Amino acid sequence: MARKHAWDHALDDAIKSISIQHSLTGYISKGIALCGQGLVWEAKIAFDIASMATNQDSTNIHFLHLIKAIALFNANQCKEAMLLIKELATMFPNINTLAHRVVEAYLRVELGTKALGDARHDEAADHFTAAVNSGAFSSKIIHQTYEDFVVIFGWNLPSLLLTTHQKRCQAFLSAGKTDEALEAHKCMMDAIDETAKASCLDWSNEFKEQCNALAEQDDRILSAEIPGQDQGGYDTEPNFFHGKHPVRVKYLPSFSLSHCSLQHSQNSRPRPQQRLQKLRLAMTRILRLASPSAPPTTSPPVAIATSFKTYLRHIFTRPPRHATPPVVDVPFAKA
Repeated sequence: MARKHAWDHALDDAIKSISIQHSLTGYISKGIALCGQGLVWEAKIAFDIASMATNQDSTNIHFLHLIKAIALFNANQCKEAMLLIKELATMFPNINTLAHRVVEAYLRVELGTKALGDARHDEAADHFTAAVNSGAFSSKIIHQTYEDFVVIFGWNLPSLLLTTHQKRCQAFLSAGKTDEALEAHKCMMDAIDETAKASCLDWSNEFKEQCNALAEQDDRILSAEIPGQDQGGYDTEPNFFHGKHPVRVKYLPSFSLSHCSLQHSQNSRPRPQQRLQKLRLAMTRILRLASPSAPPTTSPPVAIATSFKTYLRHIFTRPPRHATPPVVDVPFAKA
């Protein structure tokens, strides 16, 4: 009943079995049925009681917790289930390692399938890759050795190797990684037998066509010529100020034409108020020099006037050796 997800009937059967005789199988069945109904807390209690019927046998304890991890995973307790699988590998490093790898790989495939359905392609590819690299599905006897998983949960172990490889290929392709997808396809063809190759021939041909189409699309995008550039990716006619608004700026030769330096030259240019203030300070100095309180060594008035005129000429005129800089249009971006 648990295999058919008829959880109510499965729980009734488990309770009847326990009422007849307390057994490991009865409490395992009860725990699985309770997880199927979403009653996780009650299911954990059933599994804890089941552990008391293992006779402290390490192999039975390990197998019980594998079943518990699968049941918790099916109840959407995925993180707890994967954590339990990890802890089991630490606690029982040498007990039934193939069974442990089979369960972990199967749950990885389930996680990858969910991620692929939610368009989380990279995450899905990671899960499928982990399942493939585990080597758990490469054994030809897993469906015979672990028939309990098939009976209890309805797993299809014989076809799991091919299914995992195909989903891995699809995850890479959906992520736009054609090279990885083709490499995964090659890995799949090396791993499966001739019977499996014949069964997936149509799928394989269609998959390779999709990879080629995606690769051609990527090549067209990369080889498309960008307007205003040559094939090397450089501007044929550079226009550094294309689309900018010109501003008439008179600049000094000592400044560069960069935006920051031109802005600095504009900000550092004295304003009319500053010039007037300098003129007033200069006049004040000259008047102080011409005042009666000045020492007798002060220059005569004619020399003072001459010095004042010279000072003004020095401020407001340019030396004749300097040519008037041209007025150029320097484009600036809008503020």
